[in-house]
Amino acid sequence: MTPMFVPALASLDGLVPHAGLLSPGELESASAAIGERPGIWEPLVRIDAEQRRFELIYEDEHIDAWVLSWMPGQGTGFHDHYISGVGISCVQGEVQEDSMRLGAPEARLQLRPGDTRRGAPGYIHRVHHVAGEPAVTIHVYSPRLDEVGQYRVDAAGVLRREPAPGRIELTP
Repeated sequence: MTPMFVPALASLDGLVPHAGLLSPGELESASAAIGERPGIWEPLVRIDAEQRRFELIYEDEHIDAWVLSWMPGQGTGFHDHYISGVGISCVQGEVQEDSMRLGAPEARLQLRPGDTRRGAPGYIHRVHHVAGEPAVTIHVYSPRLDEVGQYRVDAAGVLRREPAPGRIELTP
């Protein structure tokens, strides 16, 4: 059977601090290190006005690393990464990250080239395109992103978490 995603690299040798699960800080550092090497991610950038694109850079039993291409109007909606921590690096264009807050507007953060973020397991956020065609971000997860939770408000106004596989298109 052909895998759905084929990693672009066989190794991230020298870009991750050690074998095993990585902390959110280590994930943030790894995403920045990948971002500083355009030869790794530039060939995986995709311009697609219809759908946000995500391409697998690398995966093993402990981590996976992705390049995400964002065009105008594209975003994820609020979601979590279940048991996975994340490190994010913006390498091209600009995206906005919103963190969910109860009883208050979302906390907003603009990410421009060179900006990084980290999130622990259970971290709830959404990301959307702001500028650049495409805007590009690097995401590194540990453990691998095998499940996510999408947050939706039902007709009665109740917030629901919808579990989903980690390798699907997240939508607002």
